[in-house]
Amino acid sequence: MQKEITINQKLYPLEVIYSTAYIYIDRCYVLLEKPGKDQVSVRLKAKPDCDEATFAELVGEFENELLNQTLRRKVAQRTEGVREAIVHRALFSAMPESIDLSLDDDDGDYLDDPLGIAVPWEDKFGQEKDE
Repeated sequence: MQKEITINQKLYPLEVIYSTAYIYIDRCYVLLEKPGKDQVSVRLKAKPDCDEATFAELVGEFENELLNQTLRRKVAQRTEGVREAIVHRALFSAMPESIDLSLDDDDGDYLDDPLGIAVPWEDKFGQEKDE
């Protein structure tokens, strides 16, 4: 069993057709062809374990999914600026404010040791005395 659907690209952009076809590749075989300038031919072929009634239902679902993917694309285009602003704000808020990574204001000398970290063990604690 197979069914061929000719889709007008002015109504359903190629991105929408690809998205819809991808959703159905696990349930049937999908072949896309371009017979004309603004047309895409989608051939759906039933997999071996699919009966006729299930395949007819699958074809109807495919056609409905074209509408669903078209609406999703339009909503995504309309809300793109808002989504980008939300992500930008979230990433900006996550940045630490108190860390200064600049190396230009380094007035210290590498020999300065205000915390006494570089003092040798013997100088700091002295040598053990034999009794």
